[in-house]
Amino acid sequence: MDQNSFDNEPYLIEQLRKGGQDAFAHLFQLYHRELCNYMTAISGDPKISEDIAQQTFIKIWDNRTKLQVEDSKLKRYVFKIAYNLFIDTQRKRKKESQLLDNLKQQAYLEMVEADSSLFEERLKKVEREIDNLPEQCKKVFIMSKREGLKYREISEQLHISIKTVEVHMARAMKRLRAQLTSFL
Repeated sequence: MDQNSFDNEPYLIEQLRKGGQDAFAHLFQLYHRELCNYMTAISGDPKISEDIAQQTFIKIWDNRTKLQVEDSKLKRYVFKIAYNLFIDTQRKRKKESQLLDNLKQQAYLEMVEADSSLFEERLKKVEREIDNLPEQCKKVFIMSKREGLKYREISEQLHISIKTVEVHMARAMKRLRAQLTSFL
């Protein structure tokens, strides 16, 4: 089969409908790079653009038997699918973002509504458990969690290796988790 035959758009569309892989490869080669550039201009993100382009060609392949393209409008058809996929993606992201915001807001409200005495009791229990940690382990934990120091800074101040800091933190977290799980 002659590749130049695919330059005839109605023939290309007909071959796509029949599942012609050469026709699909030609379509991909014809529009992929330009489609990515177009989507990058719209989205501002080359990664998103590549994903949308890939989804576009997958959608065309999956629906190849039902291709309805007006004469000489194949490029427009391909780009419209990509644009619609981009819009759908943006809507989905917005919904996910709104859902996360709602969940955060609900969690904050629940925290505010929680019994403050229970909160204080839990806080005291956490403080007691921190005090019960071995001395060096407690120092490392407090420097990390309360003072916000990075492991490197802790290792320099205490003259211990970063690996030792990591071991102390892991030990402290494991012990606190074990002691507090039944309480919380």
